[in-house]
Amino acid sequence: MKMESHGKPWTVEEDQLLGTKSDRALARKLGRSVAAVKGRRHHKHIRFLKPWRPEDDKILGTRPDSQIAKLLGRPTYSVGWRRRKLGIPYQRYERRPWTPTELEMLGVKTDAEVARLTGHPLSTVELKRQQLGRPKPDQVKNLWKPEEDKLLGTMPDAEVAKRIRRSTVSVLKRRLRLGIPNRVPMRHVWTREQIALLGTMTDQKLADYMNCPEHVVMFKRRSLRIPASRPR
Repeated sequence: MKMESHGKPWTVEEDQLLGTKSDRALARKLGRSVAAVKGRRHHKHIRFLKPWRPEDDKILGTRPDSQIAKLLGRPTYSVGWRRRKLGIPYQRYERRPWTPTELEMLGVKTDAEVARLTGHPLSTVELKRQQLGRPKPDQVKNLWKPEEDKLLGTMPDAEVAKRIRRSTVSVLKRRLRLGIPNRVPMRHVWTREQIALLGTMTDQKLADYMNCPEHVVMFKRRSLRIPASRPR
């Protein structure tokens, strides 16, 4: 569709209104023809935006327009226009530390939901989650099996992760979500004398002697391919 080749030129302010309301309504407001408004919008590659909802208006001014635009899927100029129309002052974002409660949300709730609940910019939420090595929670979920849950807290998270072929972060997040304490927070450091005792007595007896869980002895013995001692 061709734009009008005559008439008054378009101003920056008029261009910013394109797509913020229907072409017919904007044409009445600007004193232009509907065809002129529609042609200008197409020329600028601006699509007609969805109507503003009450819940959209509530977050205007709570953070910079660019961050709200990402959350709502709207152009930044449209957010700014709507905010000014409602008389809402511009909010400049000030960096602030993450609270423990906010950090627990990362990787559990979607990035957009964390941004909405905490007031942190979406880009900041994504960066913080990646720094902590936590996967996006809205990805396809790999459901946990009951036998996998039973291993949580019985050995270091890294050992559980290796055994069930999951990431250590995934194991940590699952254990915390179920409220299971980490009873073996550190990997056992083996001495030469302890290694020499592997297979000379049952795993349970050696574990009692070393004051450590039986599975620690069993895993070490198996990794060294030492046959188990048969109880007499």
